[in-house]
Amino acid sequence: MANASQPRLARAGEAPAIVRLIDAAYQTYRDQNMALPDVSGGVGEAIKDGQVWVMDDLSGALMLSTTPPTAHLMNVAVASQARGRGLGGLLIRFALKLAQDAGCENIALATHVDMPDNVALYSHLGWQETERDERRVRMLRPLP
Repeated sequence: MANASQPRLARAGEAPAIVRLIDAAYQTYRDQNMALPDVSGGVGEAIKDGQVWVMDDLSGALMLSTTPPTAHLMNVAVASQARGRGLGGLLIRFALKLAQDAGCENIALATHVDMPDNVALYSHLGWQETERDERRVRMLRPLP
């Protein structure tokens, strides 16, 4: 069983709350009229597939697929009241460990081109930009 400081697999009944968490986490960007893709779609299916981890209090969520050779970081969301406490970093480090433990050689992600802070954060954490178009920045990070 996960302790309070470690994510645990999400349960099916938590899907509506996780969708609300993810949608709320991205609301700031929508308020800036950013055309985002559906950031919370597929949560229920991803939970069934064992691809969603949450903090016990649902203050943060991680969506990750770990099919070798490349894991895919699909989403990291932190509730507004929990921001600034290092929870996003904890979730990202947890994703890296899960991907490595699953035998993945690297981990990929996509972020929005209008989110330069995300690009800078992931670059700082070892991801390298591999592709960019008018909406998305795709990034890849090798795993040890």
